[in-house]
This record gives sequence, C-alpha cells and structure tokens, in this order.
Amino acid sequence: MTFVVCGTKGEDATTVVRLRADTAVAKARELVRMGWNVFIERPDGARNYPGDFDHLLADSRDDSALPLRQTESNLDVAL
Repeated sequence: MTFVVCGTKGEDATTVVRLRADTAVAKARELVRMGWNVFIERPDGARNYPGDFDHLLADSRDDSALPLRQTESNLDVAL
C-alpha cells in the first residue's frame, strides 16, 4: 500500500510517499509541527487531515511492507 503525504507552507509544497500508515502519520505529524498544512492520501484516494490521523491508524489493515525476495542471480555466487 502507498500513502502519500502532501504538504504546503506558503508557496512551498512537498510530497512524500510512505508504504505504511504509521510511517505516513509520523512524517505528516512532523511536518505539522514545522508549520505545514498537511493531508495524507490513502491508497483508495481518500484524504486524511491531521484530525483524522488517529482514525487512519486505527482503520489501517496490515499494511506492513512485504519482505524482499532474493533473485536467482543472487544465488549464483561462486564460493
């Protein structure tokens, strides 16, 4: 899953992508503390604003990152 953190501050804008709801909320809260206007766009396109961040965490399913798979080329290492 991808969560897009969008923020504006004056004429500046930022967009950050996070794979987990908890890391997206952590980044969004950091930006809010720094004076940015922030929302998080969920994978379904809905937006969560700072007052809804706790709901986003409570509503998120298991959004943990998938483990990386080892490719066959990594297995062909000569010993």
